[in-house]
Amino acid sequence: MGKLQFYIMADNHYFSKKLWVDGDEIESRSHGDQVVLKESPEVNEAFFKIIEADKDTETVVIVGDLINCGERLCHEEFIERLHLLESRGKRVLVLTATHDYNGCGEDENEFVAVGYDKHSRYKVTCTRRHELNELYRPFGRNKADSEYDMSYSINVDGYRFILLNDDGNGHTDCGLDDKGNEWLENELIKAKENGETVLLFTHHPVIAPYPVYEAVAPTEMYGRHPILKSMLMKYGVKVVFTGHTHVHTIRSISDSENELFDVGTTSVSSAYGKIRKVTLENGYADIRTIDMPEEIEGIPGGSKQIAQSCFGGYYRRLIDTAVKDYDEFLELGKGLVPYDKAKKYRFIIKPLIKWFVKANMSFAGRIGRKYSGLSRAECKKHKDEKLIDLCFVILDRFFQGDAPYSPDTYEYRVMYGAMSRADAIMKTFKISLSKYINGIDSLWELAEPLVHNTRTGCDREIKIKLNNEVTYEKD
Repeated sequence: MGKLQFYIMADNHYFSKKLWVDGDEIESRSHGDQVVLKESPEVNEAFFKIIEADKDTETVVIVGDLINCGERLCHEEFIERLHLLESRGKRVLVLTATHDYNGCGEDENEFVAVGYDKHSRYKVTCTRRHELNELYRPFGRNKADSEYDMSYSINVDGYRFILLNDDGNGHTDCGLDDKGNEWLENELIKAKENGETVLLFTHHPVIAPYPVYEAVAPTEMYGRHPILKSMLMKYGVKVVFTGHTHVHTIRSISDSENELFDVGTTSVSSAYGKIRKVTLENGYADIRTIDMPEEIEGIPGGSKQIAQSCFGGYYRRLIDTAVKDYDEFLELGKGLVPYDKAKKYRFIIKPLIKWFVKANMSFAGRIGRKYSGLSRAECKKHKDEKLIDLCFVILDRFFQGDAPYSPDTYEYRVMYGAMSRADAIMKTFKISLSKYINGIDSLWELAEPLVHNTRTGCDREIKIKLNNEVTYEKD
């Protein structure tokens, strides 16, 4: 097998500009959301242009949640753009997922196709699951060597790409059933017999991005993921590309013979939008991250404007506004902050927020000195640094990966000390965290992966050896 390059896109969440007008409803929907709904056409277009400009890479794989919530118009516009991508020399392979349809009966899910007037929402023509089969058949399945339901297996320049549809019904575990697993195992056997290197693609995570994820949201994992992981490791599959979580991470599991990587790609249309480029050559998969462009046609401030106007940027602005002008805070927080309660309890909320904004890292360090080993002198050095800044760095990195603080940093030791003290208090009062979060015994166990990258050391890039040796290379 020779060299092959391809792009990975996940969670495009495209939403047509014909389905909203500026007003309370779309602002309420947008506030605090990690997905940039209104700007999704421009952001998707910016990434498609990057792909089109790369003349050396003709393949792009999109792993589901293509549109917002099953709106038929959004599918029509998105498909038109995919056809344009193909007309410009690109091979497009697509999986659909739960956001791509509105279910009914056995396929029921929680999504409703809507548009947004100035002060209200209205239902629009939706898409049923069975309709997705024909809508997206031209993008991969029409050239597949084998299919099961909407999963398919296809030879791409000598490599075996297997794309697993795992949309489920939105309520229960998603993934292949027993017959589907038989189909998958047969495909893996054939690939092994033909000497083909297998790369797997699916929407939901096969390995949880963080320990707490699987504990609190088991149905947000790939259904029967233990079976899938066991099968992939049995047949020497090294990497599965996933989406869904909007978390940009690389995780791995291993046994005595094999290692399996789950390479999760964050949402294209998020405050931290990214895609990945993969190069297969000389028995390796070299995986790199491509960030949202700084300049985006149709968005005057580009990616900087997006980062400041939604999710973490929006939350920070909301908190700062609460201190400076509480009435403006109430207006800015509409759709996210309960207006009447926030107004009623102003005398409590504003002082608490003001205290949080002023709290410094010296104070934070003193909280857990008994456990962190920090001296008073070390803590004092950080009196001009704000606790709120630490919190927002961690929040921003939650989705874009590469947790920011190594064990030798002051910030890591502060978090360790604070969480350890909280764990000790819980132990004193005989409060067991595992009673509420299965498999999690301490607050620090929850917090550490958010503070320090306990995964592969880098979530942005990695070079994986595609054979049976349990090894990988990091830059």
